[in-house]
Amino acid sequence: MHSWIAFIAVIGILVIAATISGATSAQTRSEIAIALIVIIAVIITISGWLVYAAAKAQLSKVKTGKEALIGSIGVAVTDLKPKGEVRVNGEFWEALSKESSITVGHTVEVVGMQGMFLVVKPSEEKA
Repeated sequence: MHSWIAFIAVIGILVIAATISGATSAQTRSEIAIALIVIIAVIITISGWLVYAAAKAQLSKVKTGKEALIGSIGVAVTDLKPKGEVRVNGEFWEALSKESSITVGHTVEVVGMQGMFLVVKPSEEKA
C-alpha cells in the first residue's frame, strides 16, 4: 500500500517539475493534464476503498468475548443438573442450566454468562 502512495507521489513530483521547468507546448500540457487525471483517479479509488474497509469494520458483528458467545448453539458434554459442561464453538465451558436439567448430547443455547460459567437453556436447533 505504501509503495503505491510513494509511486503516485513520485509521478506527481515529476509532473510538477515538468510544469515548473517551462513545458509550454500544447502537447506537453495535455500530457500533464492526463497524468494529473490518472493520479487523482487512483487517489480517489484508494481513498474510497479505505473508507469502505473502515465502514465494514465498524459495522461488523463482534467476534470475541461475551457478546459473541451469547446466542451461540452448543452441545451438553455432561448432564447439567444444574451445573455441567458444554461445548460451544469448539471450546469446552462450565455451564449452568437456566431452566431444567439437560442430559448429555442435547443442544443448548447460550443466554448469558455468570462469572466464568455460561448460562444455557435447552435448544431445538442442531449444533
